Amino acid sequence: MKRLFIFVALFITLSSFEMCKKPTGCMDYSATNYDVEAEKDCGCCQFERVVFYSRYPAYTVGGVVYSINTYPIKLFIGTQEVGTVSAFYPNGPGNSNLPGIVVHNPGNQKSVEWYAKVTAPNGSFVILGSGTFSAGKSVFFVPIF
Repeated sequence: MKRLFIFVALFITLSSFEMCKKPTGCMDYSATNYDVEAEKDCGCCQFERVVFYSRYPAYTVGGVVYSINTYPIKLFIGTQEVGTVSAFYPNGPGNSNLPGIVVHNPGNQKSVEWYAKVTAPNGSFVILGSGTFSAGKSVFFVPIF
């Protein structure tokens, strides 16, 4: 009988610990995997991709006009080069499957710093655009210039 009492007491104690656990999940409502029932954040939030594009076919550096086709724009997230923008879409690309754009998947990074640079024929480079974006539940389009 004593063993049965100890077993029942142990079972009740362990069950109460299980009931005290708070459900974990993504607590950021702007994430694609937001969990409305989560009471403790898991650090696992995921955000939708970001699309970088150009609105113009050419740009001017030091009074010289450069074509985006001849001198494409390199895109950096932080210090890492992530792609090249080599086409232009005046009204935005409309989707993320077109050529000449850069699609970045931020994963669990909500806020990301970026910059775009071009290398001139003499080897010097110019920053054409930069900024910080906050990713969310839907695709985010960023015109780099």
